[in-house]
Amino acid sequence: MKRYNKIIFKGLFLAGLIGLFSSCEDFLTRDKPNASTDDDFWKTQQECESALGTCKLWLRGDWGGDEIGMVFQDGASDNVYFTGNFDVRIQQLGNGSLVPPADNNNPGPWEYQFYTWNQCYRKIRNCCRLLDNIDNAYFTNESERDRMKAEAKVWRAWYHIRLLNWYGRNDGIPYVDKALLPSEIYMARTPVNECLDRINAELDEVINSEALPFIWDEGRRDRMSRSIALTLKMDVNLQFKRYDIAKAAAWELIKSGEFELYYSTATDNNPGKNYRDLFTYVGKQNKERILYKGGGSSGIFSRCMSGSFGGQGVMNVLKSFIDTYETIDGQTIQSLSTSEREAYEKDPYHGVRDPRLNVSVFVPGDNTGLSNYTFSPFNPDCGDYIGRNDGIRSGYMVKKFMTEDDRGNNGQGSLDFVIYRYAEVLLDYVECLVETGDWDDPKVKEYIDAIRVRSGMPKMDQTVYNSEEKVRELYRRERRVELCFEGKRYDDIRRWGIGNDVMNGPIYGAWNPDTQSFIKLEERRCTFPKFDSWPIPQKEDTSNPNISQPTGW
Repeated sequence: MKRYNKIIFKGLFLAGLIGLFSSCEDFLTRDKPNASTDDDFWKTQQECESALGTCKLWLRGDWGGDEIGMVFQDGASDNVYFTGNFDVRIQQLGNGSLVPPADNNNPGPWEYQFYTWNQCYRKIRNCCRLLDNIDNAYFTNESERDRMKAEAKVWRAWYHIRLLNWYGRNDGIPYVDKALLPSEIYMARTPVNECLDRINAELDEVINSEALPFIWDEGRRDRMSRSIALTLKMDVNLQFKRYDIAKAAAWELIKSGEFELYYSTATDNNPGKNYRDLFTYVGKQNKERILYKGGGSSGIFSRCMSGSFGGQGVMNVLKSFIDTYETIDGQTIQSLSTSEREAYEKDPYHGVRDPRLNVSVFVPGDNTGLSNYTFSPFNPDCGDYIGRNDGIRSGYMVKKFMTEDDRGNNGQGSLDFVIYRYAEVLLDYVECLVETGDWDDPKVKEYIDAIRVRSGMPKMDQTVYNSEEKVRELYRRERRVELCFEGKRYDDIRRWGIGNDVMNGPIYGAWNPDTQSFIKLEERRCTFPKFDSWPIPQKEDTSNPNISQPTGW
């Protein structure tokens, strides 16, 4: 709206908050889905349902404009070198060259580090507006009013979680839970612990009520539920090391019996088929999914695959990630002799590896996964070639999510993207046990074994993993492998405080037989705690005297 656009001269934060103000000005009272005024709107159940729709914004696996692509977020980690020109800031986050824009107060959606700040506060505004006005509407069924209120509260918590995780990990964020007056717009950051307390309180109100079902039926899984509220509570408290709270939330999900690890019905002899099919159309509907975006993986094929498929080749998998996979008998390659380790580094299939490697990554010479295709990154005549802009510069290409069904459909597939799944709940619970001193709790082995056996790996060897330090090493490795390219590694690096170790120095790809060396891609210089959070646009400082850049910026 033109009048609304005139208001956003104060910067992204004010642009996000200004719609929350209680005011009689036209730009504030015409923010309903049909642009009517408050006097005309908020009258019926249908109008409130329409307003609730403006509160929703699920994350996607691929690039969706409004929000970060979860798959691409691995480009800001030690798993992937990202080369997409549609969001160069992912690469800049990964190598440490990112700077906050000095003048860009209206960034495009591809500049998600800055756009998301604005977008989340806009969505919080929508939630607050609904909650402020829904009691004025006529409902034939009061349970529907309660349901909409509960959904809006979970959505509001969701956006605060994203803001806190991305912009305020050490400093907090302005926490907004009401329509603000003009005198209240210059908000300071709410401290981290207070933000967490308020998020937990909002989620607990929903979890402890009957306003939402634990799980919706398949046709309504895009609605918030009590299980999603529990999952969000688990995740945000894990990220900020409130392990007891995260553990309790994870346990509620586990003991509910509503979720389980997926096992494929495919009859082929690939030992990794259970893991493989979880991310394809074969396993599209399963009980492992807790929260997913319908069709949220539609563009992953065209973005990640090389020029051989008309793709862009933006996800270049790194050597350090490949080296994480164990051998089929459960040994790390780092535990092998120098000659054996070097052989595995040059040829990942020097021996049989964890089956998840074969179904997650194309390595040079790989002819599995897609029919009539062999991955050839060192062939100058091939679309995979490391020297092409749309080639795979690291020599390792993402295979996870890539299906024959999406081949040649130009990003128009319908594959869902799973944001949270049950395997993550089990791994979260294990981490909580280990980090609260219960590393030898039987549940640690039980849940790690469940994930490993499902993927075709042997159970946890307790003669090797016989101390807190060794079990920590194992569960961290399992997280990196099991949750690869799902947007989790970036958070793990920050939570575990390992960024200065794994996000600095040269990064490498595959062994190049022509140069007889590993492909060197770039030098990274990420300093932490600076890169624990994203910067906000510089004009936020000058527009609002009560807010400043996160620590280090």
